[in-house]
Amino acid sequence: MARSPQLPDRAKTWFSIIIGLLLIALFIGSLFSGRRAAQPKETKPAAVHKQQGDVYQYEAQPEPEETTSKTPPITEEAVSSAQAVLPDFLKAYVPFDSKQPDAYVDRSKPYITDSFYKQLSSFQRRGTLSRAKTDYVTAEWTPAELKADEQWYNVDVTVTHTDINGKNEDGLLLYVVLLKRVDGKWKVDDVGIRPGSGAIPE
Repeated sequence: MARSPQLPDRAKTWFSIIIGLLLIALFIGSLFSGRRAAQPKETKPAAVHKQQGDVYQYEAQPEPEETTSKTPPITEEAVSSAQAVLPDFLKAYVPFDSKQPDAYVDRSKPYITDSFYKQLSSFQRRGTLSRAKTDYVTAEWTPAELKADEQWYNVDVTVTHTDINGKNEDGLLLYVVLLKRVDGKWKVDDVGIRPGSGAIPE
């Protein structure tokens, strides 16, 4: 019977030690080569080529005039006449009744631009499963951005929500309202909802 060639135990031990030492040497070598790679190499400055001949010199351009000089300044009259539209618009826009969900569009028409009217007409306003009616109580607004023909306001509207069982709950609706001057009159051109709308915290 022929014996299979096997290494004696003593040879296996030496063979394992040699392989272990080689692995340790490779590991240490990779550490040192990694440190060398991390160190910045000295770079030689690039050769500078001098251009022969004339180089065209551009003259400095005059700085453009500020755009504020072209737009007319905002007047106190413009601010007050724009703000005068807000209460009437909000009293028409905010109230909601689930029996007549689109009534606010026609109520708001005198205070909004034609493009915003078309946008509202194509949008169906809906209540929630629990809220059947929303009534306007009061509103406060602060200017966000004022220009001669365009003004943005942050508007906080206090409302009373009525659920389907007739129970009332006070709420706060937060809007961003854009007013634009159209044919000399201020009209609402957009309304967005700000984060934080909901019930008034107790």
